[in-house]
Amino acid sequence: MDINVRQLKESNEQIFKGIVESYWPRLHKFAQIYVLDREAAKEIVQDTFLILWKQRENLDDETCLITYLMVVCRNKCLNYLKSLQFEKVEINELTESAIYQRSNIYVLEDDSLEILVTKELASAIEASLSKLPSRTRAIFMMSRYEGLKNREIAEHQNITVKAVEFHINKALSHLRHDLSQEYFISVVFVFLYLILKK
Repeated sequence: MDINVRQLKESNEQIFKGIVESYWPRLHKFAQIYVLDREAAKEIVQDTFLILWKQRENLDDETCLITYLMVVCRNKCLNYLKSLQFEKVEINELTESAIYQRSNIYVLEDDSLEILVTKELASAIEASLSKLPSRTRAIFMMSRYEGLKNREIAEHQNITVKAVEFHINKALSHLRHDLSQEYFISVVFVFLYLILKK
């Protein structure tokens, strides 16, 4: 049993404060990626920790806190995006950010987030990436594992931003072809998780 879980279940407020401080930045980045609104993301993360505190006594002894928190946060993001009722608006009437938000509803509705840190999936990703040309793999790793922007990667590799986009799309296409659909959807969340750990 995680000592933090045990102490949290005993209503240790100091432990709860430490959990909030440890995971707040990561969860806030995660929420902001999907809802594109800093204040809304802040409220979502506040609600996420409030649920953790309210449900603390019902936690399983083996609960992985970051997985629990990210699933709750995912659900909160999904509820927020659905509340905006984008599905009732014609696509040509939406702004670019609204289109992005609407597409995120479909991403967040997938249940694969709950297995984002499984060893089996990590092994499948590693095996698939190892088949890529070295430069494509390096650029993809800089983008998804290190969280670098395309412009930063272009400067680092001394190539154009378009070339960076080509390599990233090539890697994603390879992963999509190499992994099952269930795995590929999960990969999206794995890379988000890895980036947000930084």
